[in-house]
Amino acid sequence: MKAGTFATLVQRFFSQHLIAQRNVSAHTLRSYRQTFRLLLRFLAKRHHREIDQLSFDEFTAGSILDFLDDLERSRHNSIHSRNVRLAAIRCFARFVLGEAGPDLIASVQRILGIPTKRCVKQVLGFMSRTEMTAVIASIDTGTWSGRRDHLFFSLLYNTGARVSELLQLKTEDISHRSVQLHGKGRKDRVVPIWPQNARTIEQWCQHRRLAPHELIFVNRTGGPLTREGIAFRLKLAVAKAVQTCSSLQKRRITPHTFRHTAAMHLLQSGTPLEIIALWMGHSSPATTHGYVEADMSMKHDCMRRLNEPRHVRQKRPAAPYSQLLAFLETQ
Repeated sequence: MKAGTFATLVQRFFSQHLIAQRNVSAHTLRSYRQTFRLLLRFLAKRHHREIDQLSFDEFTAGSILDFLDDLERSRHNSIHSRNVRLAAIRCFARFVLGEAGPDLIASVQRILGIPTKRCVKQVLGFMSRTEMTAVIASIDTGTWSGRRDHLFFSLLYNTGARVSELLQLKTEDISHRSVQLHGKGRKDRVVPIWPQNARTIEQWCQHRRLAPHELIFVNRTGGPLTREGIAFRLKLAVAKAVQTCSSLQKRRITPHTFRHTAAMHLLQSGTPLEIIALWMGHSSPATTHGYVEADMSMKHDCMRRLNEPRHVRQKRPAAPYSQLLAFLETQ
């Protein structure tokens, strides 16, 4: 296979297969692109070649396994992230099978045979209402970036949105008391927002004179906010909140923790799981069931109920035998 054919197929994979033929969501496309950015840099460094000169001689099962191991070892990615990267590579490999010649079949089949890695399912982390209040209250609203952060994290908790959903929020997605979130797999949903958040977001959009198609949350230069930027701003807020809420000390609080917290607080307030699943935009109710497993207060309540003395019903004396009733019951 000639050098350059690999680069051509990668381009066709994204421009034709994923976009034109499969019409994948923006979330999927962004994830796949990031996977190949990481993979191409790794292969080029490993084989001492320019990225544009990579060929299928470097795209082998052995190289892919080394890349996946490097994600865990050097980049400290979780096993879940490793499996997400592998899924993107498998998708490309299946595309190659239909486009390339028979000389690549054996090599690509070995890549498709790489198994996903089993991992321990972590207990969902969430904050108490006191901790959540402390984090949001620690943000200085006296600055432009502080007002933006305060609104962003307030909405993140209020809506239980994924960070990616809130980062792409536009003025046209805001109504009087609700926001429309564009979720994974093109699953749009409308989530109500608190009156104070509705007022704040309206004032924010008016102050910035945003057009309907413009992003609500941007950085100081007007560019889109990134996950890394949000994580950094949250780290600053949590570090300040520790001064007034010691339970946050040494806890790992991420932007996704806000989503878990919103779901847990809905559950603790008595909201049915089916409603929480719709609120969170879960594709499967099994995902929502994980929040029940994480709620220790519900488990303690179950233990209390088990330890309560049970009232034993007195057994009723047997009714006297009646030939007439026996006759009626057999007819």
